[in-house]
Amino acid sequence: MNDRDSLVRLLDLDDEFVIDLKYATSDNFTQKKIYNSSECYINKDTAKLLIKAKEIFKRDGYKVKVWDVYRPISAQRLMYEIIPDNNLVATPPDMSKPIDFEYSHMNGMSVDITLLDLDDNEIEMPTEFDDFTEMAGLKCDKIPPMAKKNAEYLRDVMESVGFEAMIMNGGILMI
Repeated sequence: MNDRDSLVRLLDLDDEFVIDLKYATSDNFTQKKIYNSSECYINKDTAKLLIKAKEIFKRDGYKVKVWDVYRPISAQRLMYEIIPDNNLVATPPDMSKPIDFEYSHMNGMSVDITLLDLDDNEIEMPTEFDDFTEMAGLKCDKIPPMAKKNAEYLRDVMESVGFEAMIMNGGILMI
């Protein structure tokens, strides 16, 4: 499951995605550029599911903006050093042992996305990217109704094509 040969460049498969890799900029919780490249890589099978979801979103008048997919283990280590909380940031694997981590950013099988309208404006969601407050999960009763409806729509479409929503303190992780 951690075979780097299973990674593909998302835009080579479908150029309709809007790519805004937050960790390739300082616009993230670390306030540092974590990635050396703004190229978006994803697991091949995960890409197929994401493309199916994108087609549904497109039919409904939306575009998909990708914030994060494949994350190098070195980047995961840095994030965990800043926030060493498994509820918010996954513990990086011990590379001295054989690993077989399943759905994870570290193998390109988890995605952080949002939706845009056809004018490239982000639609209202409960929070911005990298929000670790209770507002980032769908269980908070303070979420504005439209933001909740939009987040539920995103989740429902993603689940309909085969993703699994993992509700976390930091939001909804699609795996």
